[in-house]
Amino acid sequence: MKRTFALISLSLSMLLIACEPLQTPPAEIDLEAKEFTVTEVPIETTEVNPEESETAITIIRPSATPMPTNLPIPSPAIEIVPGEMVAMAGGSFMMGCNVENNAGSGCPESELPYHEVVLSPYLIDRFLVTNGQYQECVEAGVCKKPRSEASRTRETYYSNPDFALYPVIFVTYDDAREFCEWDGKRLPTEAEWEMAARSATDSLYPWGNEAPDCSLANSYNNANLSPCVGDTTMVGSYQAGSTADGVMDMAGNVWEWVADFYSVDYYANSPLENPQGPESGVENVVRGSGWTGKWRTLKNNNRAYDLSFYNGNDLGFRCAMDGE
Repeated sequence: MKRTFALISLSLSMLLIACEPLQTPPAEIDLEAKEFTVTEVPIETTEVNPEESETAITIIRPSATPMPTNLPIPSPAIEIVPGEMVAMAGGSFMMGCNVENNAGSGCPESELPYHEVVLSPYLIDRFLVTNGQYQECVEAGVCKKPRSEASRTRETYYSNPDFALYPVIFVTYDDAREFCEWDGKRLPTEAEWEMAARSATDSLYPWGNEAPDCSLANSYNNANLSPCVGDTTMVGSYQAGSTADGVMDMAGNVWEWVADFYSVDYYANSPLENPQGPESGVENVVRGSGWTGKWRTLKNNNRAYDLSFYNGNDLGFRCAMDGE
């Protein structure tokens, strides 16, 4: 038996709710009606007719395959010191997508060419900026409160002491920049962020080349089509997913604002030394993926972007500063 459904497809110009960061220009509303058909597939089993015990009725039923369950959230194995920084020696590293080490996938145009970058020494936050840190800036009269007090599953989050060591969310690009400047730091450049994620090696993920799972990052679980957690987790929880230099949450938990404007062809034109991104633009780069991010977005080379005023429940940041 077949059933026909008519669907109305609406593409909204902007979503200010939980979602992966905007990576394409908003589409115009499409009111075209579309149709498709669904065919019921028979499944097989055998039942006995109660009136005629010798008569068998054949019915088809599916055989269920158990889906893998998500692992429990790991507990932080190190002391969480908000604002602690890791010194990066700088030097040369390869930035962008290496088609020979990209989990069997091709490279998007925005991540090409795979190119050499040379950076001066710098420092980067070991942990994402937390609710507790950000509250200090708000109380100092410098930072604006996050656009929501809640998180995906918690009605009170930002001002709840139970979540003081969780990443601040619902902050815009300007919010992140103002906090870092208040704290005597700055947002990392995109190149600085990627060098820290790679630990100056050719690793595909912050922890190396091992395929992702829920023990390595707070992300979406491709294996069972559900989020590993479905909300933020305490910073520094995923010790197994840290970089070789001990920088935490460089993949998953929340996307991170970085300093650069976004341009799809910037890598083809960027300078060798200390690239700062395009001089102007409409969107700003975000890196690292979040708790909503699928495994492909956890790669060190993955680039995304948002409008500077965007804020969401899977978007935060960390800070950096010049080294000596």
